[in-house]
Amino acid sequence: MSRERWVVVRAGEQRRWGGEIRRQEIFARLAARTGASVTDGWPAFRREILGGRLRRVADRIGIRPPPAAQRPLAASEQAPASWLDWIPGHVDPAVVAIYDDHVLQARAMDVELSEARIEELTVRRARNEGLFRWHVVPTASFARLIGLDMDRVIVGANGTVTSRVRPGPWPDVPTIGIASGAAPGRGLETLIEASRRLRTSIRDLRLQLWLAATGGSGSAYIDGLRATVGNESWIQIGTAPYEQLGQALSQSTVLALTLPPNDYFDVALPVKVFDYMAAGRPIVSTPRTETVAVLKRFDVGVVAPGDDPDSVAEALAPLLNDRRRAHEIGARARAAAEAHFDWSVVGDRIADEVLRRES
Repeated sequence: MSRERWVVVRAGEQRRWGGEIRRQEIFARLAARTGASVTDGWPAFRREILGGRLRRVADRIGIRPPPAAQRPLAASEQAPASWLDWIPGHVDPAVVAIYDDHVLQARAMDVELSEARIEELTVRRARNEGLFRWHVVPTASFARLIGLDMDRVIVGANGTVTSRVRPGPWPDVPTIGIASGAAPGRGLETLIEASRRLRTSIRDLRLQLWLAATGGSGSAYIDGLRATVGNESWIQIGTAPYEQLGQALSQSTVLALTLPPNDYFDVALPVKVFDYMAAGRPIVSTPRTETVAVLKRFDVGVVAPGDDPDSVAEALAPLLNDRRRAHEIGARARAAAEAHFDWSVVGDRIADEVLRRES
């Protein structure tokens, strides 16, 4: 392994729960253990590498540092296409996190991309794969689906920050909660309909949706969703920054994840699974393969027998009607989050494997 200090590029500001937190945390332990320089975003990375005025002049006239002086680079997200020719002359691209395939994800959610955008994203990912030696992914099945070289894959899973997402007091009335990006194709309508059916027998049931708008289309989707439930005061739509996520999720008796059937969703491992666990609440999920594996391994939830509203309602009902069982499962979920899925634990596992391969 190079004796030069590592450089870690992570995401910029933490704006919401989800991927931004993962990009902040995934190589934090690697950085701590190697004394790395940590930069928030690619422009800050360039400034860190170039340093003072003389380094900038050297770069301008095409002088490159000798290979022996290059520092290993860990990137929490794929490098922009415009950076891919510049990076190898300044650092040694060692490891990159690849947690999404934006083309397959868009198709899974019925989001239309232009041919030019598809080509741009496809080329960017292919060039990042070729540039970095190691690829950290959420699951092995995800790596296989998108066609990565499994000899270069490190399975990192996903995680949560248990010091921030903490359990709070349980609600007084049965309440279903979901935290999600705001877009079609995420099963939100299925959960709303399942909750309506449950309300015929659980008269005081509440449904809380914490939605994060992603661009203008996300805001429009939320507006449309509000319009469809406007006459149902028992359904609430809100949002929660990561610092308040535990407090928000604790307003629920059970937390739901209702992604529809799709090969891409089967191999994904959403970060919300682990935030839900950290919040100390039982989880109900539609039968998505990798999520089901976690729920069954740690006994922290119930899997719906199908993807339709009746199946989701069937899985939710026992937890809503049995407070003691919900509390027991929630306690197991919190314990598993602390022991196995806090980002400090996940990050150490990733760092161990990266450093082993780089030795």
